[in-house]
Amino acid sequence: MSDHEITVNIFVHLLTTQPSLLSKEDRDELIKLIDKQPDEIQSLSNAISDWLSEHPKVDEAFAEFEELTERAPGEKRANTNIPKYELDKKNIINAIQQSSSSAKNVEKPSRNN
Repeated sequence: MSDHEITVNIFVHLLTTQPSLLSKEDRDELIKLIDKQPDEIQSLSNAISDWLSEHPKVDEAFAEFEELTERAPGEKRANTNIPKYELDKKNIINAIQQSSSSAKNVEKPSRNN
């Protein structure tokens, strides 16, 4: 995987595993941002990196995942359990939208009275 592919893959994983990090406004902003990019990994990666630099809380969580994907000296592959996602514009937007419904489930626990 290239550095750009790793960036996008980690971001999709973050959306999938920690949806409550993003507000509705963050999601709306990201969808607009990704939608106006060409469906090309470098452009998508750069847009995500720029967005992360403006959102320190999300960027911090991203950096923790990023550390997991770094290779130890002499290793051919990074030691990580992060799955490989489909890295195109449509799938990134789907991940953003799905994180919205996942976040609602986290933010509003069911009442068991």
